[in-house]
Amino acid sequence: MSDKSIEIIYSIADIPDITDRSAFSAQALDFRNAAMEHIESALTVANLGEWEGAEIGADEVSFGFSVYDFEQAEAAVRQAVSGTRYAGICEIVRCELSENDFGGIAVDAKPLGFFGMLSLLIFRRLPKRFRDN
Repeated sequence: MSDKSIEIIYSIADIPDITDRSAFSAQALDFRNAAMEHIESALTVANLGEWEGAEIGADEVSFGFSVYDFEQAEAAVRQAVSGTRYAGICEIVRCELSENDFGGIAVDAKPLGFFGMLSLLIFRRLPKRFRDN
């Protein structure tokens, strides 16, 4: 059995119609919540996934869903946002872990803090700001 999830990421700099583009902008947070609800509705109606969590910071907003099929879920997301103010998705990241993967998770020496640990638990991967790119 494997556990699949997608994380949808928006760059705060690319969010339309907001004036505060700081890392923890209330306007960006409102956009994230509205986009998340819009996409969650599409995934729920199609029975393709359910909401797992959300994050804001490091000049981006993101949220994730547990999904059953990557292709169908991503197609539903892109269709749901097409022609809306939510169309500017920066990236959709796929994550799939099996039971065997949990035994091989490497420990990162960087402190994660509460939100980093929460993101690790929710999205089953390190937040973008903690990964070496």
